[in-house]
Amino acid sequence: MSTSDGAAAPKQLPLGQAAIVTLGVVVVIAGFVGLGAALHVTPLYAGFLLLWAWSALHELSFKAMPGALIGALTGAGLSFLLQTGAAMGSPAIIVLALLLMIVAVFLVVAGRAALFCNQSTMLFVTVFNAPVIQAGEDFRQVIVATTLGAVWFGAVVWVVSRLVPAPSTAATT
Repeated sequence: MSTSDGAAAPKQLPLGQAAIVTLGVVVVIAGFVGLGAALHVTPLYAGFLLLWAWSALHELSFKAMPGALIGALTGAGLSFLLQTGAAMGSPAIIVLALLLMIVAVFLVVAGRAALFCNQSTMLFVTVFNAPVIQAGEDFRQVIVATTLGAVWFGAVVWVVSRLVPAPSTAATT
């Protein structure tokens, strides 16, 4: 089904199924927050950002997870380099970070080095270069939270994929 502008209409679940899925999502989120609290990992939004990239851009494909994670870590690393240069007052490090970001954009546009420079890279560079984040974030913790998110959400999706049968092609067409 399409909308009047040609875009695909969003999938609709029966309300009972939607409630069950919503409850599951709340439990998964609470589990991630609890795990982060137990491990003293504070920027959990980084793990949620990875989840968004993996789910929205790659529809939770396990084949896409390595690229989503490595791209996210690349973007966080580039942002960390820029933050380090600014904190040290080093124009050379700042210029290096900006040049590497330009190279990353080029590689995304050219479709090269896609494992490292991809949509996740650009998402993380965009978010983590916001001045409010650059000013006070500990990027070591961001990297830990991103990796923790990949492990937690990847494990949850793997378990759910083993417990819940995939919809048949005939039912979805």
